[in-house]
Amino acid sequence: MQRQIPLIPNEPDDLHCLQASYMMIAKYYDPDFAIPMNEWSELTGFEKGKGSWASAGLLWFANHGYEVHHISLFDWGAFLKEEGNYLIRTSDKEAGEWQIRHTNMAAELKRAQELLAKGDIVEFREPTEADIKNYLDQGFLLRIHLNYRKLVGRPGYVGHAVLVFDYDSDGVYMHDPGSPPIEGLHVAWKLLEAAMADPTIDNKDGCD
Repeated sequence: MQRQIPLIPNEPDDLHCLQASYMMIAKYYDPDFAIPMNEWSELTGFEKGKGSWASAGLLWFANHGYEVHHISLFDWGAFLKEEGNYLIRTSDKEAGEWQIRHTNMAAELKRAQELLAKGDIVEFREPTEADIKNYLDQGFLLRIHLNYRKLVGRPGYVGHAVLVFDYDSDGVYMHDPGSPPIEGLHVAWKLLEAAMADPTIDNKDGCD
């Protein structure tokens, strides 16, 4: 039997898929959770005109007693040492400079330091199907970053956050905060893998 997870839609500006996905997790584990989206957005790192990184939300959950794991090909230690040069080195000069302009670098460097200080939250590797199954079997909910356009069969890249809450032999079940929001979307394993594997900076999310 699937768990009953509240679907939280993206905001009208279509820029809060990360915050919506994090809120679904918070509301599931704490039915009394009542932080409004405007406040929650600030707590999870949203800034107008900037990209939302995963770090602020990871820290909020960790600091509020949740067990948190984050697996991605973003090297937080290298970012802390190289700062903006890391973003340029791991993409290209134009994309890296865009990321720097759309990032509160001082805030994200501080959060990177806090994440690394917690020891075992972040893993620098590619997440796998086995990881997804393992964490879901343990009762976790998974906020996954993927290429929205790959997910819907369109060319190009737009980073997007979804909430994965169950799986079967054919694929996973997710809530897509949108826009438009879709409840209980079933996505085949091969499509999910392709959407997750598209080249990107894995620390940030933007919504289409």
